[in-house]
Amino acid sequence: MQFKQIAIAALLAATLGACSDNAQQAAADAAAKAKAAAEATKASAQATAQQAQQAATQAQEAATAAKTGDMNAAAASAQQASQSGQAAAAGAQQTADTAKQGAAEVKEAADKAADAAKKDAGGH
Repeated sequence: MQFKQIAIAALLAATLGACSDNAQQAAADAAAKAKAAAEATKASAQATAQQAQQAATQAQEAATAAKTGDMNAAAASAQQASQSGQAAAAGAQQTADTAKQGAAEVKEAADKAADAAKKDAGGH
């Protein structure tokens, strides 16, 4: 959902067709913020996915150890999986927070671009 809002704001900023330097700069700023927000959210999501994959791998190791009867190894792997799962959950929250912050920054920049375009249109 946040990506959709960022993309819409970027599209709005890019299609303003501003005449003045102020409006053009505001549109460029909005597009830059949209790109930065998308990249930050993508990086955070990738880190979260890696943490989740690590948790899954450790859980599989725990299951394998349990099947072979090595309960000490199973318990250790399960503990590691739990910790990795908690890190992944925290990462998911961070990703959501990053997307939310990015969307707010893009909305603010898009609003400034729209205001600059309105002022420019009123001055013609």
